Amino acid sequence: MGLNANAATGSRGADLIKSALAVLLAVCGLAAQAGPPAQRHAVEQPAQALADTLHGIARQTGVSVLFDPAAVGGRSARPVSGRLSAAEAVALALEGSGLVAEVMADGAIVVRLAPPPAAASGLAPRSTHALLTVADASVPAAWPVAGEAAADEAGARAAAGADGAQKIQITGSRLKRIAAEGPAPVNVYTKEDIERSGQPTLERFLAGLNEASVAPGEGAQGATTGQGAVQLRGLPLGSTLVLINGRRAQAVGSSSANFFNLSLIPLAAVERVEVLPVGSSAVYGGDALAGVVNVILKKSIDGLSLAARAGAGQGSSDSSLSLAAGGQTERASYLLLGSYSRNTPLTMAERGFFRSGDYRRDGGPDTRTRGCTPGTVSSTTGAALPGLGSPVAGIPRVPAGQPLVPGDFAALDGQPNLCNSLANGHGYALVHGDETWGLHAVGEWRLGETWAAFGELTHTRDTLRAEQTGLALNNVLVPAGSPYNPFGEAVRVTGRLGLDNGAEGLARDTRFTRALLGLRGELAAGWDLEATLSTSRDDGERRLLNGSVNAAALAAALGATTPDAALNPFTTGPAASADVLRGIWQDSVRQNHGRKDMAAAFVRGPLAQLPAGPVEALAGVEAARDWYETTLSGVTTRDSRNAAAVYGELRLPLLRAGAEEGRGWPLTTLTLAGRRDRYSDFGSAGTYQAGVELRPARSVLLRASTATSFKPPTLLQTSVDDTSIPAEAFGLVDPARGGEAITGAEVLRTSNPDLGPEKGRAWSLGAVWEPDGSLGTRLAVTAWRVSIDGLIALLWPQVTLDYESRFPGLVTRGPSVGGQPGAVTQVLYSEVNFGRLDTAGVDLDAAYAWRAAGARWTLAGSATRTSRYDVAVAPGAAAEDRVSRRALDYWAPRWKGRLSAGLDTGTWGLGLTGRYLGSYRDTAGDGRRLGDDWQFDLAGRVDLKRLGWAPASAKAASLGLAVTNLGDRQPEFVAAAPYYDVTQADWRGRYASLRLSVDW
Repeated sequence: MGLNANAATGSRGADLIKSALAVLLAVCGLAAQAGPPAQRHAVEQPAQALADTLHGIARQTGVSVLFDPAAVGGRSARPVSGRLSAAEAVALALEGSGLVAEVMADGAIVVRLAPPPAAASGLAPRSTHALLTVADASVPAAWPVAGEAAADEAGARAAAGADGAQKIQITGSRLKRIAAEGPAPVNVYTKEDIERSGQPTLERFLAGLNEASVAPGEGAQGATTGQGAVQLRGLPLGSTLVLINGRRAQAVGSSSANFFNLSLIPLAAVERVEVLPVGSSAVYGGDALAGVVNVILKKSIDGLSLAARAGAGQGSSDSSLSLAAGGQTERASYLLLGSYSRNTPLTMAERGFFRSGDYRRDGGPDTRTRGCTPGTVSSTTGAALPGLGSPVAGIPRVPAGQPLVPGDFAALDGQPNLCNSLANGHGYALVHGDETWGLHAVGEWRLGETWAAFGELTHTRDTLRAEQTGLALNNVLVPAGSPYNPFGEAVRVTGRLGLDNGAEGLARDTRFTRALLGLRGELAAGWDLEATLSTSRDDGERRLLNGSVNAAALAAALGATTPDAALNPFTTGPAASADVLRGIWQDSVRQNHGRKDMAAAFVRGPLAQLPAGPVEALAGVEAARDWYETTLSGVTTRDSRNAAAVYGELRLPLLRAGAEEGRGWPLTTLTLAGRRDRYSDFGSAGTYQAGVELRPARSVLLRASTATSFKPPTLLQTSVDDTSIPAEAFGLVDPARGGEAITGAEVLRTSNPDLGPEKGRAWSLGAVWEPDGSLGTRLAVTAWRVSIDGLIALLWPQVTLDYESRFPGLVTRGPSVGGQPGAVTQVLYSEVNFGRLDTAGVDLDAAYAWRAAGARWTLAGSATRTSRYDVAVAPGAAAEDRVSRRALDYWAPRWKGRLSAGLDTGTWGLGLTGRYLGSYRDTAGDGRRLGDDWQFDLAGRVDLKRLGWAPASAKAASLGLAVTNLGDRQPEFVAAAPYYDVTQADWRGRYASLRLSVDW
């Protein structure tokens, strides 16, 4: 009965999401029939250079304004003020300039010289009072940048199609296209979306998206020890490729070359994030098994911009400050941004959930140990301690320096001190303390009418520190001669020293630099070229504080007979001199260095003209060198690899609706991409992707795509230093010889010369409806599937022996005797390819926006339903179903969704978002149901400039407030250590943040 009730409860949230999406579908349908009202915006532009006004209108309205800098240069614009459509604002700015504006089919506005009177033939001018679709205007229109909208007349000539519409580049292809939607789903999140989320880091924002089924976890229990990462579709860590401005971000250094640390990207420099949540390597190369996260950094601003943020919750806080300066002339533009951020640590000692360690209250185990401060003393013989009736007693808490006598232990005779050792002292980190300094610079220089040189520089220093538990004493022997031993005979002590003696913990210092120089311009016949040279490097030091114990020094200090040389394990205060403590507990230091140098170039343009339109093509090459070095305990491991790639893309319009020039739309389009990568250490990998777009109506898109992908072995996996270990250390048995114990053999930790890449394949099928001229109406559904074969794992030697025939060459034997296999002489302990994973699901998305009562109102809902997640990670074992079944590494809940509502008056705005995590089962204990919960976030914003609360010299000023997890929902208990679900937990609880931004 209880199970049925839980099952019913587990479906409530999913039913609510489905019901809400159904309501949104109905609302959107009614809205489409009624037709949306014209969209107007609050536009405020002073009398200034016309180019600056056009840039400002693009920013304030979100509509792309394209113009030729040569035609606009030297002209001034009158002030533009009021609630205006983009077309109306541009028309006012152009009065008396000799220029005219034309609204294109997709809503983009093109500014041109007015035609001579004879050409006009007395016809009335074309009306510009049209409904406008929203396009990307995140950068000034005069500076075309890869990954951004082309926006000067010269760029428009090369980028315009038969419709004259603007072309943009979206993640998943380097070809520019007219529509933002393409054959594969790409979800775009702006800096405003990140700010409204109230999340303090890019990692936390991405973890809240439907596409990220699980997160690697924060704090000491997370898989990344405080480094930022993302797991699209819940796939293994390192399966998601991170790009910066459409170019690979190198996963090296402190991340052990397995994933890129998102914390190294200054959050203040992020303009938007584009997420391609299906695998694809044909465009960008390896590591894109789960998909791509493309972080687009800011390109340009006019003037100064200041942003400050402060956030706080119970026991934790964060703050950040950024200052940016930018400008432009007819020949150059630049942006320089400096940022600083910090957050305080949050530890287990600050959450009551962990304080006792006795989880029997939740139906779990009692995990309390004797690792407390003070600890527990016990007899070495099993007899009662002198003066007591039991062989065990808790050490009493007395003032520091007060000597103990056996009678002081009477109250705790037979009662060990028990506690949660992980919550001792400061406790293990739930969120690491972190401090980050960042510098981001961008520049572009015109080298004529059609060529430009550009550069990017990002430098970050990230410092993480977490002082955690007291120094551990694990059943140490305290001789009778110790001046602090009150019993007169040798005893044993288990516990942790007080924090006056220092703490175990983690400190990591990472320095990341990324520099890029490039050249782009137009070639003949509408083709353009882009070539870049880039280097990225990170240098890190990971220090385990007091993580190494000198056993000889510890024994000597416990046995010392003078107080100045002895260690006192019975006190909660200082236990020894600083010199004695430093001689026993020492830091374990690991140095990491990584670097990637890359040269790349591509050309793109029209290859041929078909009746339906031009065939767009792209061809490119890349050459790169990766280098990695790590030093631990005086042992240095280093390796490097060279890689080269050739790739190409084609976009073929097959059919077109409407034959009249300048009218109609692409009806059927086919896209193809292929890539060949060659690595110096493991060989080659070929990938492809293909997609088809069908547009039965201008506002309807039917699409399908398929793609292959791969993830190369990391340099650490291909460059293992050989280490010989006696087989007895592993307790191995030989199944081929009746399970006899293996003795006299060696286990050789080594690299596998036959190790290959992980290989993936992805499919998607979907439909999108976005009515022309709407304020934001959208319906979309996408079915997807991702499969990975040859997962790389370090194979345990006994597993190798159990499945010897499946891994030829890993076991070496002596000569066979009497038909029986020879004795094992060597087992290779190395990485192999043997796992596989198959996941599939559906993404749903619905949104509607309308105007009423002087405000813009929005409703939106989205959900991901994972229907399949099969994993085989053990040789010979059946695939494991991990849909809604918690795992320690990767899995997916069946449902994850979001519902939101908002309004914006121009002067102020308010939004409420609900985040839903579907029901799932624990893997341990009784398989209890978890999840099926909502968290609600509230975000508000006021325009200080409109309210008159900003300096008169400011162009814009706003104040935002966000409160995440309004209900202060805490993570749930699970039946296995660390007793909460790391992949879903956020221990900050209710968290409020305030953000101020001012532009001059």
